[in-house]
Amino acid sequence: MFAAALLRPPEIFGGLLVYGEGFAFTVAEPPKWKGDIQSAAQWGANIIFYPQGESPSAPGTVVIRIGVFSKTDEDTSKDLEADMNQYRSKYPKVAFKNIDGITAHYKAWPRLFYQPNTFYEYVTYLNPGPEHRQLISISMNKGGTPATADELHAYQAVIQSFLLISAPNFRVIDGF
Repeated sequence: MFAAALLRPPEIFGGLLVYGEGFAFTVAEPPKWKGDIQSAAQWGANIIFYPQGESPSAPGTVVIRIGVFSKTDEDTSKDLEADMNQYRSKYPKVAFKNIDGITAHYKAWPRLFYQPNTFYEYVTYLNPGPEHRQLISISMNKGGTPATADELHAYQAVIQSFLLISAPNFRVIDGF
């Protein structure tokens, strides 16, 4: 489900090309961050980003992850509410608030899921519209303290650069 391949396309795409069975997208690597598809499946994602020189599995490393999922309908707010309910059951003290200033090519549902001094998970769902069968989740995990301005800038850069490439029968053929 989370298998993906990574290419560096011509500069006109402005970043990385990530693709797998039934999907393809481009996304820019934020300055001083590394895109990684090898470790992504461990994070339930198609690609992750983390600061250069750090390991995604090291305690305290901030990780931005992108996951492409099949959607069942156009009610993305219902999907977000279901995830919020899961967090409420797992973390009774969890709180939620809107994330201001998120811009994307698609309709976006940005929320901060947090438990002060414990975790901060910035979550943005992107719905590219009824002509696409995919729902995109872009999240950034931070333990203990809220994200810094630089971390939020990297998160916004990933969201803003994300572009889904899809066709009704897109499929990977012999690694291409």
